[in-house]
Amino acid sequence: MATGGTLGSSGGAAGDIVGSGGAASGGRGGGDAGAGGRGPGPGGAGGATPGGGGGGAASLDPTLLAQCAGTNPIRCTIPVPANGNYDVTVELGSATAASTSRIQAELFRIVVPPASLAAGAFAQHTFSVNVRAESHDGYSAPGKVLDLIIDGTAPALHGLGFAASPSSPTIFIAADSTVCDWDPTAANIIDPIQRGWGQELSQFLAAGIAVANYADSGETAATFYSKFFTPVKNSLRAGDYLFIQFGHNDQKDSAAIAAYQANLMKYISDARAKGATPVLFTPVARKGATAADPGFEGLDQQVRDLAASQNVVLVDLTALTIAHYKAAANVSMLFATATEGTHFSETGATQVANLAAQALKTSALPLKTFVK
Repeated sequence: MATGGTLGSSGGAAGDIVGSGGAASGGRGGGDAGAGGRGPGPGGAGGATPGGGGGGAASLDPTLLAQCAGTNPIRCTIPVPANGNYDVTVELGSATAASTSRIQAELFRIVVPPASLAAGAFAQHTFSVNVRAESHDGYSAPGKVLDLIIDGTAPALHGLGFAASPSSPTIFIAADSTVCDWDPTAANIIDPIQRGWGQELSQFLAAGIAVANYADSGETAATFYSKFFTPVKNSLRAGDYLFIQFGHNDQKDSAAIAAYQANLMKYISDARAKGATPVLFTPVARKGATAADPGFEGLDQQVRDLAASQNVVLVDLTALTIAHYKAAANVSMLFATATEGTHFSETGATQVANLAAQALKTSALPLKTFVK
């Protein structure tokens, strides 16, 4: 059990799929199959032979390119035999044109940030993905489907492979709307650019550990536990991690404030009972927060106190984000709209995910070896 602490070459493909122009953020829509949706792919299960450990590059399978369509974005919709963790290798680049590509997986999780290559140059990127059926208030996505989006100013896909990685550890996330996976077409989204920081965490992690983001909009520590935590609890295994961040919605109700630590303890106890490691996060600050007035009715301090008393690793995102906003050249660019002060844009969510990742990198947790 981790101790507590506060953390202020190419080949294998039959050809290229290339594109140019278009929006860099293009991606699939909601849970329906069809254009932009998560539906069955055009072919069979495909992929590399399922294997044991995690973090290894999966062999490229030229037949998988037939399950990719479009030029910008390039969408790959690949049925897999079971939900769980997969190591995925994507070879980017084109034999004939310069390219700039990034990779998103599942519900718009950036797994590889934009990468530029000269014509004739290729680069392989391996990352881990947790495939599951996602269920959120207002939108969902089916399981047993590996979804990839390659977009950018001039995306180019040259090869693809995947292998099951059942022994890889998983980071499970229990949290609210500031952390969750957002579908740009969701009815309850503030703006299509809205993202949660947990949605953008994978790009800062090496292959061999996958993120399963169960966070959902509008939830308190109590409501999430009753509505969404059972499948997390049932999936937790020894060696996994449980990231816990609540507070934005808890502060709106006096009863939730009074029961806050007791509710957080449920997650800690359940994780430890499964041999998993809980990690507490103070709530991300709102745009107008200050160190003197963080704005959570003392809930941020309750998280610090609980982490200390229960010997749980703490990431003080309240303090980290307040300092980050203060240093930002244009703090409004970090949020979903010019007037929004709570929910992040893709830019903001990516920067906050990096804050969290770098804090974890300085911790005593074994997962620090996976942080880039």
